[in-house]
Amino acid sequence: MVGVTGHDDPTVEIPTVSAGRATTTIAVLSVLALATLVLLAAAVTAVAPTTALAGPVASPLLVVVYGPLLLVLGLVVTVGAWLLQRSRRARRATTVVAVLATVATLVLAGAVGAVVVAALGAGGGVDPWRALVLSGPPSGAAPDERTVYTTTPEGQDLHLAVTRPRGAAGPAPVFVWVHGGGWATGSELDRAADMRRLADAGWLAVSVEYTLSRPGRPTWDAAGPQVACALARVAEQAAARGGDPRRIVLGGDSAGGQLAVSVGYRAAAGTQVSACPGPVPVPVPRAVATLYPAVDLADTHRRGEGAQQFAVAYTGGTPDQVPDRYRAVTGTDVLTPQAPPTLAIVPARDRLVPPEGATDFVEAARAVGVDAQQVDVPFADHAFDTGPDGSLGHQAAFSVLAAWAGEQVR
Repeated sequence: MVGVTGHDDPTVEIPTVSAGRATTTIAVLSVLALATLVLLAAAVTAVAPTTALAGPVASPLLVVVYGPLLLVLGLVVTVGAWLLQRSRRARRATTVVAVLATVATLVLAGAVGAVVVAALGAGGGVDPWRALVLSGPPSGAAPDERTVYTTTPEGQDLHLAVTRPRGAAGPAPVFVWVHGGGWATGSELDRAADMRRLADAGWLAVSVEYTLSRPGRPTWDAAGPQVACALARVAEQAAARGGDPRRIVLGGDSAGGQLAVSVGYRAAAGTQVSACPGPVPVPVPRAVATLYPAVDLADTHRRGEGAQQFAVAYTGGTPDQVPDRYRAVTGTDVLTPQAPPTLAIVPARDRLVPPEGATDFVEAARAVGVDAQQVDVPFADHAFDTGPDGSLGHQAAFSVLAAWAGEQVR
């Protein structure tokens, strides 16, 4: 009897064990299904950004910031779903989850891979680990000094943020950066981490402050001469800071890209005026390197989402009201064969500064003999590189920019 009872006891508990396993399976399946919904929303937004399933703020960042993390999540969910599918419990539901997770992961892998391929094809690089952990900026990113290069007639001191080269064997090439912000916001300190990284790579890195536009005070005729003045001051003082004034690259993003092109090209043509008092020559940069430059402001005003307020504040009117001013700040208006080699890194989905403007400019520059290059970044919107320092977008943009600039000053 004892033996029979001992034999019967396990059979009594089998339903309990089976019920526990079923509960665990359902719980795991629920988690995988929820994660799959997140992956599907990300994949749909990547393919069709106008859907914005992740919201207007997060949607443009899905691939260039969160893409690598979502890809890892997709791999985990896909493998987990297919392993769970081998169980007899809820096999049909598990198969659906596994298939959907696989499809979403493949879409995200294609998007992330396209950005990586674009960066590698243009001479840049991506560190997968930094892209996954979204690492922060290098330590000690603040500039070594912030000095006044001129004072405006209104009494505003304008500054240069200077980061000296480290480990340079001789006079270092000079990178002069003009910040973006729609000509109305931003600071010469915005890219302190990038300037530090350039300095660590052997550059004398200098970022320029210029007068920002405000209601009733357009700066289309002031900002360019100020940047020209800064360029001249940098050339004058480069040797004392370890730099080579004969090897200057002028760069900028968005509004700063427009100013870099305008000043660099007018300097090459000998027509750029300077805000510096006295006969200070404006040096011709060795090259001009830009991120999503607003080189066709009339086109940006016409088609850019939310760009009108910046364009009007900068010029003092619409293209119909002040056409001469728009022509004066448009890159194609200053094209000459003497213009320096130029790089335009262009996000393919730029809504603020539509990419067609930069593409038309690059084609026009090439037509007159300028060595102009355009690098398209797929699945990227305006300011795609301003996320975390280690993000996919930032690495792609900065590595391409630095590699190309380095080639120009060899």
